[in-house]
Amino acid sequence: MKKATEGKRVTNDVTVQLFNHTSTSISGTAESLRKSLQELEADLKKDEEGKKEYETYLKQLEIRKADLQRKIKENNVWLEQFEANQGDGSFEQQYKRLLEQIETIYAGAKEFHGKGIDLLIKEFGYHIAFKRWNDSFSATPFKPK
Repeated sequence: MKKATEGKRVTNDVTVQLFNHTSTSISGTAESLRKSLQELEADLKKDEEGKKEYETYLKQLEIRKADLQRKIKENNVWLEQFEANQGDGSFEQQYKRLLEQIETIYAGAKEFHGKGIDLLIKEFGYHIAFKRWNDSFSATPFKPK
């Protein structure tokens, strides 16, 4: 005996058309998803490169930070030593003494310069303000302050 449905068509034109439409939609969706996946993979690759660049830059900043912290520590040690050396031998005291010595030397130089000008006036007829036509001595007037 034969089955009644054996020779009969199971699908009609409408179901074939729906099947074709569904398969086309599925293949379009699969292609769209494949392209999206490729774009995502490309973005991930760029992100990984950016991450490596960022990590390199961060490492450089950390090295610089460590160097700056080391310099700060060195400067603090120097400052502590400087502050501890505030006695008679300190840099500031030595500098003040040097200024006082220079001031004393310069005051002496001013005094002897004045005596030298007086000697030029007395012995050579030197006039401070102007040179006369018959002066044999020539010089530019100068007076230390």
